[in-house]
Amino acid sequence: MNKWFHFTIRICVVTAVVVFIGWAVVALLLPLFGLQLWQQEWKRQGDTDLRFAQVELDFTHQADLELSLPFMASVAVDLDGDGTDEVFLGGGRGQKDGLFRFEAGAFASISSQYSLPFFEDDAAMGAAAIDIDDDGRPELFVARESGIWLYRNTASGFQAKFLGTMPRKNTVPLSIALGDVNGDGWVDFYVSGYIRNDLVEGTTIFNQAYGGYSGLFVNMGNNTWRDDTVEAGLFRQHNTFNAVFVDLDNDLDSDLVIAQDTGHVEMYANDGTGVFTPIDNPSVFSYPMGVGAGDYDNDGRIDLYFSNVGHTLPALMLRGDLTKEQPFNTDYMLFHNDGGRDAELTFSDTARDKNAARYGFGWGVVFADMDLDSHEDLLAAQNYARFPDLLAITYPGKILLRGADTNFHPVEKRVKATNDNYGITPLISDFNGDGWPDLVWVNLNGPAQAYISQGGAQDNKRHWIKVRLPNRASSINAIVQVTLDDGLVLTKQLIPGQGLGSDQGRDLIFGLGSQTSITRVRVRFQDGRDLRIEAPEPDQILTLGGEL
Repeated sequence: MNKWFHFTIRICVVTAVVVFIGWAVVALLLPLFGLQLWQQEWKRQGDTDLRFAQVELDFTHQADLELSLPFMASVAVDLDGDGTDEVFLGGGRGQKDGLFRFEAGAFASISSQYSLPFFEDDAAMGAAAIDIDDDGRPELFVARESGIWLYRNTASGFQAKFLGTMPRKNTVPLSIALGDVNGDGWVDFYVSGYIRNDLVEGTTIFNQAYGGYSGLFVNMGNNTWRDDTVEAGLFRQHNTFNAVFVDLDNDLDSDLVIAQDTGHVEMYANDGTGVFTPIDNPSVFSYPMGVGAGDYDNDGRIDLYFSNVGHTLPALMLRGDLTKEQPFNTDYMLFHNDGGRDAELTFSDTARDKNAARYGFGWGVVFADMDLDSHEDLLAAQNYARFPDLLAITYPGKILLRGADTNFHPVEKRVKATNDNYGITPLISDFNGDGWPDLVWVNLNGPAQAYISQGGAQDNKRHWIKVRLPNRASSINAIVQVTLDDGLVLTKQLIPGQGLGSDQGRDLIFGLGSQTSITRVRVRFQDGRDLRIEAPEPDQILTLGGEL
């Protein structure tokens, strides 16, 4: 009996231990399960006949997440003048940059043809492309950990020239916004700066004087640049992800929009000479990262979209040193341009009303009419490479089509163009020349994902017209309007630098929907030229503005 008694005791002890361990595991997993439920976007996929086909693009980014900031460069640019963009993808430390051309149904490497320079232990953070010497061949500005580089485009490849480090030694350049701030026809640029990786103290510092320094560099008329940050009224210390020059009030000069990290959206009105005045906007403390610019309601004024940390983590974990009284926002932001002039411009955040607010952690964002229905859509890259896998679900990237209800609806799964990698930015261009915007998801520490649009249903044919302007300073922020026969006016600007560390294709693709009649195409340049083309045919490329 004593033997059976001890045996029973052992069984009870073992059972108790198993039960205890089981409940302990449940107690540990329940918060993670609850967090992952919280992180779900819970958005129904919208209805569309748009579809994409994935094609090969053999580039896998290699990031050193311990030594480098988690960013990378990308550009869609027509390097050889054949009317179709190539793709430049920046490499991580110890990795070569890549250059690709779409041909025979895939993106083929052409890096060797352009003699891309190789920089050991010097990751590419951001890039932009423009023709600085009017020879018809665009150059590349590249922000690397070492500083700012200019790749001169010769007939046989690139020649790299070091333009210099950032003015403050604690700063790494992240992205480059091209503009012409004083209207002299020479390209200027604003570099968003972030504190060096080895000096990072934290990622939730709002109130302290902390971070890198950004800079405005003005062309002296000979493709050398001086630092005009202080003179322009733009000097401050704050980590910054991305910026774009855009004409916010249609007065034919380049205003400036900046996405701070752990801060606000900054907006500045240009007086036409390169002196800037702050513009009030609806942002509160947040994590704005990517910047997109487009006219989403066809009222003739450019609106703005900003990514944010979203609902990936509870707000309490992200407020950092903010006080209880300081307002904080984790939503994406969609600023409707309500009009006004210069510093009197007003904006309202319509993200929640338009179903563009509550999405997971985002990076680069872009406006583009992906389904050619005459309304701008939104795209956002998602996922953060430095999050522990257990703490965050993987998001598929966002393609938000504007619906008939005037709201935005996710369709990335329905159109078969998802991206569950660490997306940095979408890159948009018509790589196969059929009039439909194509998509490259630029991914950090993983493979790039390329998708070619298959268009919509053949019995619902949509039309388009492309406006192609010279890729030079005089075209930046040119206002292009397409008036349709039913009176609808579509407005775009040539805005370099949308996304994050990236530069989108320069062709302005206007979707016409089912309409086949165009009343007029008008282009207003900042130098005063006003071009009008009456009754052009649809489904063609209009090349304008080559004369000076």
